[in-house]
Amino acid sequence: MRSPVDLYRDTRLLASNTKVLEAQVFRRVLYQLELAEQGSELQQSKALADLRVLWLTVSGLVNDVDNPIPRMLQENLQQLAQAVLSELDLPAVEQDRPWLIKLTTQIAEGLES
Repeated sequence: MRSPVDLYRDTRLLASNTKVLEAQVFRRVLYQLELAEQGSELQQSKALADLRVLWLTVSGLVNDVDNPIPRMLQENLQQLAQAVLSELDLPAVEQDRPWLIKLTTQIAEGLES
């Protein structure tokens, strides 16, 4: 049987790796958005769809009753996700893409720190 210290250590390693993986997901979507800015309308639509899926996922995860993060943080992330999704609901020409990119970048940076 493993000691409580070993179990704790494994859990901490898994948590830190999860955070890194989450940051990589945000970075990948950001990379696609940056590439799409110079690309076709189809590439831009795909990148924005990926951004929507990312933020829908965030919204779903923070609403999960088994989510271990503090309730206040869950509520703040939910509000943030809703703001992004509302922006993505606008026609493409009206979307504030620099804001979408900046916000998503800040989340990625927060996960990396």
